[in-house]
Amino acid sequence: MDISVKGRNLDVGDALKGHVEDHLSSAVTKYFMRAIDASVVFSREGRSLRADISVHPGPRGMVVQGGSESNDPYAAFDGALERISKQLRRYKRSAERRAGKKVRARWSPHRRKKQDHMV
Repeated sequence: MDISVKGRNLDVGDALKGHVEDHLSSAVTKYFMRAIDASVVFSREGRSLRADISVHPGPRGMVVQGGSESNDPYAAFDGALERISKQLRRYKRSAERRAGKKVRARWSPHRRKKQDHMV
């Protein structure tokens, strides 16, 4: 997954970029293994910082967006990430209900071949 981290009117350091890339990739791949891209934008609004996240997980052109404000950039990102995770979790559950079964990622090491089911 391609992750871009940008800052408006502020400098985003390497530590914050590393934090964003690690946590965002693990949260998104928990629900969708083949996410396409994500972008995180930090901006200063008065005395607080705002983090806006936009993720394109892949299925049917879906785009998930979330944002949060805080005095700390890490707290702002974590708040926005919670919202993104909640939306992805809800989308996956609704897809499972529509399909009537559990939706798996396209590739799983536990997936069996059709020949294994035939006797």
